[in-house]
Amino acid sequence: MAVGRATEVFWPSVRGAVLNPTTGESWEPQTNHDLAALVTLAAAGVGATNGADQRNVNHRGVQVVVDITAITGTGPTLTVKLQGKDAASGKYYDLLTSAALAATGTTLLTLYPGAPSTANVSIPQVLPATWRVIATVGGTGPAVTATVGASMII
Repeated sequence: MAVGRATEVFWPSVRGAVLNPTTGESWEPQTNHDLAALVTLAAAGVGATNGADQRNVNHRGVQVVVDITAITGTGPTLTVKLQGKDAASGKYYDLLTSAALAATGTTLLTLYPGAPSTANVSIPQVLPATWRVIATVGGTGPAVTATVGASMII
C-alpha cells in the first residue's frame, strides 16, 4: 500500500513579505506602493470624473495628492472624494472629501489608522480592499487641469 504525502503550503520565510498589491498572486517584500495618476483632468465643464476601482491587498492607508496646475472660470472649484466599495452590495461609500479647491497648488489627503481627524484633510481609518477617487468640478464655465495620484501606505 502506497503512502501519500499531504500537500504542504510554504509561507515566505522573509519577515515582512506580503502578497503583490497589484495582482495579489505573488509574494514580495512589504513596501509602500505608488499609483500613477488615478484621475487626470484637462477639460472644461462641470461634472464628476470617477476613477477606476483600486485594489488594496496589504496596505493600511493611503495618501492622495491633488495637483491643480490650472483653474479658470467664474468660481471654479475641484473637490476630490475617496470612496470605499462594499464587497457584498457593490455600492460605494464616502471615506474622505476634500474642501472645494479653488486655486492652483498641491493638496494632500490622508486616510490612515492613527492619522489626526482633520476635516477635509485626514481621517484615522483603514483603507478598504476596494476603493476609488472621484474628482468633481464646479463653478460657472470652469476649466481645470489637475492630476490625482496616490501612495498606499503599509
